[in-house]
Amino acid sequence: MRIRILLLLVITIFSPNLFSQIPSAQKLIVTIADSWSSNKATIYLFDKTKEGWKKKRLEIPVSIGENGLAWGVGVHPQQEGEFMKKEGDKRSPAGIFELDTVFYGLDALAPDGVRYPYLPLTELTRCVDDSNSTVYNSIVEEDSIKKDWNSAERMRAVAPDYKDVLVVKHNPRREKGKGSCIFFHTVNIPTSGCTSMDEDDMLTILHWLDPKQKTLIIQLPHSEYHRLRTEWNLPTLFNN
Repeated sequence: MRIRILLLLVITIFSPNLFSQIPSAQKLIVTIADSWSSNKATIYLFDKTKEGWKKKRLEIPVSIGENGLAWGVGVHPQQEGEFMKKEGDKRSPAGIFELDTVFYGLDALAPDGVRYPYLPLTELTRCVDDSNSTVYNSIVEEDSIKKDWNSAERMRAVAPDYKDVLVVKHNPRREKGKGSCIFFHTVNIPTSGCTSMDEDDMLTILHWLDPKQKTLIIQLPHSEYHRLRTEWNLPTLFNN
């Protein structure tokens, strides 16, 4: 019995505290694909109410990684399987992720009515995808830091895709080779690992977000969502 209790304590200390993550969130962005290899998916938006999670009456069609999904690094427990996220695999990360506290875009100001903090992209804004860099998987201004990378996205040049960019906090500890520069952005075509959508749908999400409310992103194939729904305390999807 003592050994069992000790094992539970070890798991609690060294595993992400998933059971405190979902209940502590006020909003969920749930992205569901048909399978691991599908590059199309649907977003469902949930708000927490006194009665539990309430799904908004809309479904947003999106594109994800060209090659589908793979387990990423987020606030969910570490997973194992055939599909594990790697740099350059053209797969979007599967799992549960936090949302960055700001979003970026090409315009000087945020869209009207959006409350979420905004930073305009400059000619020097880079997202570093070189695994050997000390700022791997970070957005930096090239003139504000010593350059130690061989490759990075020139974010302002990615137009019109980066008209508005929400940053998914995938691989937050910047583990080498586990994937970088994961965003929600516009232009609804399969991506290198981001989630893309039509501009009107991006604006819907931006207007729905509230900087005072914690938002989590959940991305999974339908089969995994169904398998993990009870264990991870996820809301029920229609036709689940």
